[in-house]
Amino acid sequence: MVSQLASPRPRRVRRAGGGGSDWASLPADLMSSVLRRLAGDRERARFGAVCKGWGAAAARLPSRPWLVGSRADDWTGLSGATMSSFWLSLGQRGLVPFAVDVPAGSEYLSSSRGYLALSNPTGNPRVITLFNPVTGRRIPLPPIGFFKKWHDVATIVLSADPDTAEAWSAVAVGFPANCLAYYSSATNDWKPIRFNYSSGYAGVEHFRGRFYVAFKSEISVLEVDVTTPAAIKIEIAHDDDDEDADVFDIDLNLDHETSNSDDDDDDDDDCADTLAGLGDEDYPLKCLVETHLVDCGGELLVVSMHDEVAYKKPSPESAVGRKPRSHDDERWVDVHRVEWLESGAARLVRMEDLGGYALFVGRNHAFALSPEEFPACQPNCIYSVEQQGHPDGLVRVVNFNDDTTEWACPDEDIFPDDDMRGSPTAGWARRGWVFPKYS
Repeated sequence: MVSQLASPRPRRVRRAGGGGSDWASLPADLMSSVLRRLAGDRERARFGAVCKGWGAAAARLPSRPWLVGSRADDWTGLSGATMSSFWLSLGQRGLVPFAVDVPAGSEYLSSSRGYLALSNPTGNPRVITLFNPVTGRRIPLPPIGFFKKWHDVATIVLSADPDTAEAWSAVAVGFPANCLAYYSSATNDWKPIRFNYSSGYAGVEHFRGRFYVAFKSEISVLEVDVTTPAAIKIEIAHDDDDEDADVFDIDLNLDHETSNSDDDDDDDDDCADTLAGLGDEDYPLKCLVETHLVDCGGELLVVSMHDEVAYKKPSPESAVGRKPRSHDDERWVDVHRVEWLESGAARLVRMEDLGGYALFVGRNHAFALSPEEFPACQPNCIYSVEQQGHPDGLVRVVNFNDDTTEWACPDEDIFPDDDMRGSPTAGWARRGWVFPKYS
């Protein structure tokens, strides 16, 4: 007769000499060794769900930001997609590949609050699925039928964690930003958001109970409890004697599109005309590429990315791991803190450093992490996923403080290696940061 063995129950570890202790009291290096031997992050989540003691032990291992993305199998954008995923590492490679467990053929769109926003590029209609790669939970969302180019969904930002909130909402951004959409879990449908802006990348954040959207130099708050949701511009106040305000206006009030625009030459002319008359000693010419909003330490930050970068295509053999940034490439990043005024307006205060935080921006809900809690990232650095749509792409690590002897690292590029770099058959790629949830 074959004996039936009951499932093992968690056992308490006894120290030599007597008294009992649970798993959470094991030395950190020993517990880390145990957890790292699990097959994947989903197993880590199951480990933590066994009991309170095991959950506390699993929580002691710091999470690592992921870089997740997909490549189209060809250049049409209508075929299947191949996923790739990496852990952020302080090692020489910078990004360590691993196999993320997602439905086969999925196309990456964005991420927010530990969920990936995925689609099936061959499906008709193309629905969006929120997928938790740790727990495997799937939340199907309806198609956004009024988007002109549905496959150009660039960002989806959730108001709350669907695993813990009774009701939640989302904002989806089309790129170019000719469409914004609002979703409510209560009605399970999308509504168009009325706005009055030119096209370009729109940054979205849910901050203190409301959605905010940034279009270049403009910041708006979303009014969603109405028949037609709308983006209402927030007045930006400047002090008359604030010299920095003029610099901010020069930085941001440039009608410039991204390098993927069909009229790049015209944009360059507009940019030059806007700043005509400036001498060599004046503030440098900077064309705004994109704006992100980030909730960082309880403050709303506006991250403005300006470009004068001459991308150099490295050979496939060399394009792996960390590389010092070329001195010929220039990228300026301005960060401002939103200071709320009693009048309902706001003032933008230039930040000199990030208070030790690291910011993660790309095709994702931007987020901030403290390197003290998450040692895989560097303090006062901005991790920006660039060359979106390019078959290869890269991560730029921008040291926000000019004094590189004081802070963690100089500016550098990190090239994600998914064994397809430089392939002539590789289609366009989309990538963004993910901060996984284990509890």
